[in-house]
Amino acid sequence: MLKKVFSFLLQCLLIILLTVFTQIGGIIWVITWLEANIFCYKIKKKSYSKYFTVKLALFLAFYLFATFGIVPLAAEKYSNRVALPILTENNIQPTTIWTCILNRHYVRPELKNALFNIGQNLEKKYPNSKVSYLDANFPFYNGFPLLPHLSHNDGKKIDLSFFYLDKETQQPTNEKPSFSGYGIYEKAKKGEYNQPEICLKQSWYYEIGKYTKVWSNEDDYTFDAERTRYLMTLIVKEKSIRKFFLEPHLKNRLKVGSSKWRFHGCRASRHDDHVHIQL
Repeated sequence: MLKKVFSFLLQCLLIILLTVFTQIGGIIWVITWLEANIFCYKIKKKSYSKYFTVKLALFLAFYLFATFGIVPLAAEKYSNRVALPILTENNIQPTTIWTCILNRHYVRPELKNALFNIGQNLEKKYPNSKVSYLDANFPFYNGFPLLPHLSHNDGKKIDLSFFYLDKETQQPTNEKPSFSGYGIYEKAKKGEYNQPEICLKQSWYYEIGKYTKVWSNEDDYTFDAERTRYLMTLIVKEKSIRKFFLEPHLKNRLKVGSSKWRFHGCRASRHDDHVHIQL
């Protein structure tokens, strides 16, 4: 009896985690669980490990089919959200494919068009440079949180990566120093206003990004101020973009003067590893 209760609680925890991190994973696990119990009952009686392997394979197959085949169509029809390209398209690409696998790459059509405009204009000045996006929004339901973000819940927001140079050759690259795209901070230099230092005294959450980077090779790259400055220029010029978040020391260093700039507050995560833009 105790074993069954533990198994049930473990299943519930897994459903919660899959829902929190992918939005659709929880319900797909429930469907797979029910199907496996019905159609794989004989396998379960003979070998639980084989049964679990079959169930896991069914889940992964169904999840990937739903993620790349069903969800994009349903999100566009029922939520007015569209999936951003997985492969490079109009010079837009994900920083990591896991953003797409976890269904965190959905935006309003207006934001997708804005990103395409930014990518096309960037390519005119810097050929082969790609706008790399990070977390955007889940496909369904306004108000559903996209952790650890506080506001990515309506299809109107997205984070973009900075640009970097290969440290050894000093040549421009589309590669990023962090697997997740977050957590490699371009810190304030001596004499620059240091907002992160102030906010970290108030909240540990301000540096939440460093816990998501998984692994990094930051020693191989340096911040590309030139291309990042031009990216900011294009963001400012894009009419549909109404706000962007960037740490004050980078705003001043890159000479980004715009009424669209906002300070995100000390309760959010710091923005010197990426720029946040929104409609």
